[in-house]
Amino acid sequence: MHLSLSFGSCFFACSQFLESAVNPVGESHKAFVMRRPIKQSHRALFLALQADAKEYPGGVRAIAESMGMNGNTLANGLNPDHEAAAPSFSVILEIVVLAQAKRTIFALSQLVGQVPMDFEMEQREPEDAIRLFMVLVNTASQSLATGSERGRDGHFCADDRRALEPLLLSLMKATGELLQAIRGAAL
Repeated sequence: MHLSLSFGSCFFACSQFLESAVNPVGESHKAFVMRRPIKQSHRALFLALQADAKEYPGGVRAIAESMGMNGNTLANGLNPDHEAAAPSFSVILEIVVLAQAKRTIFALSQLVGQVPMDFEMEQREPEDAIRLFMVLVNTASQSLATGSERGRDGHFCADDRRALEPLLLSLMKATGELLQAIRGAAL
């Protein structure tokens, strides 16, 4: 699953999200006062969730049906411009799983300053570390050469960014797999 790398940061983001919406029970905090409705204070998250739900085959209504909910109720709950209450955390998680809601995962991660990586890492063994290091060096070299060439004019246009993105993702994957092999060697 492509979302597995971001589980830890998403879990933390979700807890931060919930903490901003619910007063912790039994703690000696001042009475909880929410300044703005949650859908407004976390508008980007709800826009991402709404977009992911709309892209699901059959859209928001199909998700609602699979969850035994009313389609209009769910649609209104996801809409940051509608006054309806936001969906519960369990409903949000179910939408993320059903719709493979990558936009939502990215929005959640950004709440805590994290960026998930959208690729699957292969399981690596400690013996692979040297070979993986060489892959990393080669990938970094390609990324740096392309980036230097594309940035020669002092900025990255849309075409430059499209060319660099797969190289940078490959570099992050190579780095992650090397790190995994090195950590495996230390265990």
